Amino acid sequence: MKLSIKTIAIACLIVGVTSCKKDATPTPAPTKTELLTGKNWKVTAFTSNPAIDWTGTGVMVTDIYAQMQACEKDDLFMFNTNGTTTDDEGATKCNPADPQTTSGTWAFNSTQTIITVDGMDDFNIETLSATTLKGNMVFNDGATNYTFTITYTKQ
Repeated sequence: MKLSIKTIAIACLIVGVTSCKKDATPTPAPTKTELLTGKNWKVTAFTSNPAIDWTGTGVMVTDIYAQMQACEKDDLFMFNTNGTTTDDEGATKCNPADPQTTSGTWAFNSTQTIITVDGMDDFNIETLSATTLKGNMVFNDGATNYTFTITYTKQ
């Protein structure tokens, strides 16, 4: 069997065209809103600088998470795309009479570096990824400014 140059060229062209894959269009990085919303977040670390009398017993602590009760540690917090929040008491409630869920509102500032919750608590974002939300907020008790650093982990 004798192949012509034209037949070989066409065969090479067909093989070349069918074996080439088009470059996949890269998936765009998720927006900050997409990273934040539609998932449950749970507090996994909570510190204070300087130390604070968190429990009102006169003992100054920096690791607030270690002072939290199990019924607080299982709470879930969700940011919804419509600007609302859902706070779920989790599997255990500290007060059985409390509702299982409560709601509020949230908004980003114009540069999406601060989340304002219920119009008053400014949470300065340090890290926002698909699995971690970490930031800080300042609390003043009238005499001292405390910086609370809180880490939430996606559930």
